[in-house]
Amino acid sequence: MTVEQLLIECDIFRASVKKLAQCKPFSCDDDDLDEFFSKDCLINQSKLLGKTYFFCLKSQPDTIVTAFSLSNDSIRLTNRITDEYKEQFLTDTELRDKTLKRFPAVLIGRLGTSKDFAGRGYGSAIMDFIKVLFRTNNRTGCRFLIVDALNRPDTLRFYEKNGFQYLINDERLEAKYMGIGVSHLPLNTRLMYFDLLKLNVNEEE
Repeated sequence: MTVEQLLIECDIFRASVKKLAQCKPFSCDDDDLDEFFSKDCLINQSKLLGKTYFFCLKSQPDTIVTAFSLSNDSIRLTNRITDEYKEQFLTDTELRDKTLKRFPAVLIGRLGTSKDFAGRGYGSAIMDFIKVLFRTNNRTGCRFLIVDALNRPDTLRFYEKNGFQYLINDERLEAKYMGIGVSHLPLNTRLMYFDLLKLNVNEEE
């Protein structure tokens, strides 16, 4: 599914008490995601900790197809990251000439597709929508999209398929970067990023 097809089928809405009350219950078959999108997303918004959006069918406005949340973040090159991975990141992104230690990013905090629409390409279409949104309407200077992807094969494959890469491939070194002891391996999540400059779009005037 393409972004164009997604926008033909669906309208986008920002999460609100009113909108959620008008919609049928949204379930991704994941208790954490279901609780977040039904309740916690509104709490986060009230505290200015993130924004959540729903795509609903145009033909059935009470049916949520997919949802995602966004918040401001950054990629931090702290002294906990090895020189090898730091150099690799700076080389891959052509940022070696910058002395910054923090690079602006948007965190995709949650992303879920209704179990009734799973496997139809909506997740990748939403990912493309977010990429294009920040590449063409980048109002504050955001270079990267980042995710703390659940450390399970299907989730990691999804983000890899959508062009995300690991900041640190080695899970043990990522644990050190995150300030987590190796006794807590395997990690619950893996930090991955997408470089928005990889998108070929027409620059705004």
